[in-house]
Amino acid sequence: MKIFVRVNSNLSAEKIDIEPSATVGQLMKKALPDLGKKSDFEEDNEVYIQNQDEDLDKGKTLEHYKIKEGDTLFVGMCKRVIVSVSYAGKSFTVQTTPALMLKNLRKKVAEHFGMSEDEVADFQFLLNGKALDDLKIMVGSLTQYAECSVQLVFAPKKDINGFLETPEDILKRDIENADYLSGELDGYWGFENNENGPEWPICLFWVLAKNGEKFYLRFDLTNYSKIAPTAQLWDIVENQPLSESEWPNWSKRCQQVFKRWGRACLYLPCDSLAFKDHHDWPIQYPNLIWQPNEDSIFKYLNEVYQILN
Repeated sequence: MKIFVRVNSNLSAEKIDIEPSATVGQLMKKALPDLGKKSDFEEDNEVYIQNQDEDLDKGKTLEHYKIKEGDTLFVGMCKRVIVSVSYAGKSFTVQTTPALMLKNLRKKVAEHFGMSEDEVADFQFLLNGKALDDLKIMVGSLTQYAECSVQLVFAPKKDINGFLETPEDILKRDIENADYLSGELDGYWGFENNENGPEWPICLFWVLAKNGEKFYLRFDLTNYSKIAPTAQLWDIVENQPLSESEWPNWSKRCQQVFKRWGRACLYLPCDSLAFKDHHDWPIQYPNLIWQPNEDSIFKYLNEVYQILN
């Protein structure tokens, strides 16, 4: 059968094909294969059925818990999540299961503030100023261990739609921030402003290496900065991926990041394409993991600059 699994710090659900006779522990290892290799994995993580408070016994089967095709479970280290919701100058705080879906959180908010179902249907949750459109998202997915807390805003959709920034607006704002501008003024990196260049969400940036050469990166900024960028080395003259013979390889770190490994991107934890399937990276490289709606293009460019120098 196919079920969905949600985890900490990830707004997307992963579809998993698994037998009903599989144990909860086996599901955990299938959902997080890299972390599942650690000896304390099962002890540190818990599994919850959508909207339920009690964690599941890892030795019992999915069949035992009557988990069926299409159900959604949460796997993560946060056993309880503190959710604070702001609305019209007032606030509501609840401690809940990490498997609570936003749809059910909305009901709790409506009950607390005395709102009808018709009224709340016209409202939306915002996280760091960004609208959360998927009401199936679980609150545990909005958190990262060990904070296990999240602050949301509850606002009318008619008010939200007028001021929400587009991904392109966010990038323009980010390249005007001091951290980005400081590196640009020092000649560490820059934006390739080519009128005949690619259209959004593709953007070209360059980063200066210690040998004085500029290496160009072709970024795909789809859903920036809600989703991490992904980039590959680019030949701006031929308008194609940079020839492998021209990749920087003068250090071990360069060879780790700029390599052919099956995906057309840099091998970096802050790259969305590289991050897929590397569930151990948040533990190994916590400072390099992209924080949705918080990090900017500076994080990626600065890391590449450090590698090239």
